[in-house]
Amino acid sequence: MNLIVRILIPLAAATCVAAAETRVRIEGLQRKSGEQVLRLLGERLIHVRNKPATPPRADDAAFLVRQMMRNDGYSEVEVDWRIVSPEEIVLTVQEGRRLGLGKIEIEGAPDADAARRMEGLFSSRAERNRPRGMPDPPFREEDMEAGLRLLRQDLQAAGYWRATAEVAERREGERLVDLVVRVDPGPLHTIGPSVNRSEDGRGVVRARTTSEPFVGSPATTANLNSLRLEMETAFTSRGYPDARIRMGRRLEDGRFIPEFDIDLGQRVRLVEVDVDGLERTRETRVLRRFRALEDNWYDEAAMNRRVSALLATGAFSSVRIETEETEPRHIRSTLHLEETRAKEVSLAAGLGSYEGMIVRASYADRNFTGRLLGFSTGVEVSNRGVLGETRVTDPWLFARELSGTLRHYALSYSREGYDSLETGLEAIVGWSIGHHYNAELSAGHSLVSIRGRGVPRPEIGETQYVNPRLRLTQRYDRRDSRVMPESGWHLTMPLEIGAAIGDNNTGYVRAGIAGAWYYRIDRNYQLALGGSADVIVPTGDSTELPIDLRLFSGGARSIRSFPERELGPLAASFPTGGESAWTTHAELTRRLAGSLKGTAFVDAGALGRDHTDFASADIEVAAGLGLRLDLPIGPVRFEYGHNLTRDPGEPSGTFHFAIGVAF
Repeated sequence: MNLIVRILIPLAAATCVAAAETRVRIEGLQRKSGEQVLRLLGERLIHVRNKPATPPRADDAAFLVRQMMRNDGYSEVEVDWRIVSPEEIVLTVQEGRRLGLGKIEIEGAPDADAARRMEGLFSSRAERNRPRGMPDPPFREEDMEAGLRLLRQDLQAAGYWRATAEVAERREGERLVDLVVRVDPGPLHTIGPSVNRSEDGRGVVRARTTSEPFVGSPATTANLNSLRLEMETAFTSRGYPDARIRMGRRLEDGRFIPEFDIDLGQRVRLVEVDVDGLERTRETRVLRRFRALEDNWYDEAAMNRRVSALLATGAFSSVRIETEETEPRHIRSTLHLEETRAKEVSLAAGLGSYEGMIVRASYADRNFTGRLLGFSTGVEVSNRGVLGETRVTDPWLFARELSGTLRHYALSYSREGYDSLETGLEAIVGWSIGHHYNAELSAGHSLVSIRGRGVPRPEIGETQYVNPRLRLTQRYDRRDSRVMPESGWHLTMPLEIGAAIGDNNTGYVRAGIAGAWYYRIDRNYQLALGGSADVIVPTGDSTELPIDLRLFSGGARSIRSFPERELGPLAASFPTGGESAWTTHAELTRRLAGSLKGTAFVDAGALGRDHTDFASADIEVAAGLGLRLDLPIGPVRFEYGHNLTRDPGEPSGTFHFAIGVAF
């Protein structure tokens, strides 16, 4: 027993020594604490800490700290080490001076916008390595070549395939290094006639005719990607699913000559589409979407588009296409579908400066009756009123590329000086052409009842009326994101013909246009410009529109120095709306930290009581500041607009809280 104890005690002591963690301590830092650096190094020091201190491990720790400091801009840093005990290593740092990347000046850029973009590109890698709390990004020699490479790639993407970039001048101060970067774009290349090669001769003519529309266009990356896609689609949509199209290039006299090597493989015909894995979905509903593809040359692009549309319904979690040859040059496709839970109940709450507290409860079924119809019903309650609605949507109306929606709703709402109750039915047909254009045609019929709460009775107009209407809305959208756009533009053009049928019958035509342009100046700044214009022209027995058919202005998405809907003509201190309105907006946004941004804006606009007052109504101008927090649902905005054209009785300014872009 004594022998066992004498053996175990030394073993336990040795185990404790081996398990003890080696402590690393850093001395001599000026801008950071040793603990901060050790935290940033994290797991990279595990192999040093888990074993007793030795010279090789101490040298490893010094190397890691030296590399981190150099990445932060301390190019002259020195790190010495000493072993205090088997459990402790001390690193002594002599920082030397830190150099940051200062002003970047681009010479030779095609235009001023390109120069600003290139400044941001060149410094982007250094910006990514900027330590928290440092006023400037670090200056590192290795970032210079990376920046030059980004500039060359940027110019090539714009069609300048002979572009060069070099650091022409370097001015080193005590703290910052300013650089002059000279770029030479060279000639703007255009796309020349393609060179098409095929071992068996097939596809050469088709390739030539497919590429001809691109000849003479700038050889930008976007145009070349479109050419490549068109070339692939030209064959995969004509029965060549195994086609291999390889694209090369030759630069010649300012032209980008695309070179295509074509291997079509075997051409096949699709004889049948089958489905597998359906339990709740009606098989015929799915197969109808693919019937037009059967008994034709296999169109892989059309097949993929229809599969994507199936996934977009939300009724399926995955779709896999399997093809098999039924006889020579004939195939059958089987869609292996995996259904997902299509029914859900949801509760949501929100807050707005106009609606106040908003609570919504809803039920949705994305595969209603097993026909892939979208069904939803819900109630929304706010401080302003109650909305109840039910809608059914068919994503493929008449088995075509049309969507159809039938909506029934009831809305009780409290406005400034009056209350309204509206119940109605609306049918909407929507269609898209390409990725950017879509349109909606809607026909609606509603019964409206209005009760005054301060607005003089003559200013309300008809209080009980029926509102039949037909509306066409066209949209063209080139934004990079519809939720939080940073670049691109969009345009919306609504046209509505309707009537207010009551004691007096009043017809009307309403036309409008609204749009915005977004431009990312650099990684921190963004510019946005927008505007809208609307006109309503009444016709018929009476030219007095009911108050809730008129136009209103002011609010978080209009002139932000006014509360919601309160710009324009007043009666007994209540807004009465008008028949013509326009607004313009300009915003400059700066990233502050993470998803938080600051914005400065100017709004201008007017609202005329009569449609003939479009150009003569008093113009209101607002200027303001705000904070925005980018969330997946869109930007959450808190803004204040100051009234620069304040008249007696008008507010000096207004705070707004809203979710979503301003325009």
